[in-house]
Amino acid sequence: MQTLAPGNVATRTRRLVALDAARGITIVGMILVNNQGSGAHAFWGLSHAAWNGWSPADLVFPSFLFIVGASMALSFAHGADRARVVRRAVLLVGMGVALNFFPNTPLDDLRVMGVLQRIGLAYLLAALLVLHTPVAKQVRVAGVALLAYWAMLRLPIPGAGHLLAHMTPDLNVPGQVDRVVLGARHVYKNGGYDPEGLLSTIPAVVSVLAGYWALLWLRAQHVVSSRVSRRLALVGVSCVVAGQLWGFVLPVNKRLWTSSFVVLTTGFSLLLLALCYELLEVRGRRWSRLGWPFVVFGCNALVVFIASEELTGAMERFGWRPWLYDHVFSLASFRLGSLLYALAFVGAWWLVCLALWRRRIFVKV
Repeated sequence: MQTLAPGNVATRTRRLVALDAARGITIVGMILVNNQGSGAHAFWGLSHAAWNGWSPADLVFPSFLFIVGASMALSFAHGADRARVVRRAVLLVGMGVALNFFPNTPLDDLRVMGVLQRIGLAYLLAALLVLHTPVAKQVRVAGVALLAYWAMLRLPIPGAGHLLAHMTPDLNVPGQVDRVVLGARHVYKNGGYDPEGLLSTIPAVVSVLAGYWALLWLRAQHVVSSRVSRRLALVGVSCVVAGQLWGFVLPVNKRLWTSSFVVLTTGFSLLLLALCYELLEVRGRRWSRLGWPFVVFGCNALVVFIASEELTGAMERFGWRPWLYDHVFSLASFRLGSLLYALAFVGAWWLVCLALWRRRIFVKV
């Protein structure tokens, strides 16, 4: 794997290995979070926060949206095609709905939204904004969107009573919108909200835009150097602090994708990008072998996500997953078995990605 040495003109003309590695790390995180052993406590950090607050598991999905935006900056550098943007978004949403339907979900209970639907819609809205407005206006629109969403979360709900009730699992404005527009039976687990719902897609668009701006800035740098990494990291730390402080007045909440959550997770995404950039772009050869396994994952992220979700569902239906967990990974009472179970999935899917890599098969939408 060839990497440019510090001081070379780089990021304007070549694909960033750091971005592929960051995408791969994110996919590994998704597999770990989504494949905990059944009937046990998840290993530390691999379960989502119950409601307000955050855990490392909550950083995975927003990081992926950030990387979607970053990849958009690279692809748009060679020219943007609105028809292709719409086609990609439609395919992602369609695949997401199909995954929810497969194998035999009744249409009356079909969940409309989901992870791929969130990615498709957020990508579409962010891409259209990028194609039709300059960066300065994009930033203003994003700021207004985050503030407006904050205000929406505090809108009165008939019969809700106290303001704090507006951000509970059973009573919140985004959930009310989802239940009215999509129908109560088409919302996640027929509950009071959908973690990838319609209204909460608005702040998710900002997560995509943040990745676009980061790569746009990165490509504008004339040299590959640690100074670039440090500046990315400094902005990342600032966003993490700002998000945490904002959380005192607007709770950090992944399930509602609050504005404070967007700022906080953008900070962690910038830190991840800064780390990968420093190790793989700046230091190059010394660290390329360490990053290569993640690059292998990152080059077929969509395949891994869809296939792993379907396999996990099939194993649950046939009882294989509980059997493996109970009989093979029996250390779960110490939380270690849960981690080993998820790591086994990571290893198995990496072998699949390696086979695709060697055959130069890269599946993209």
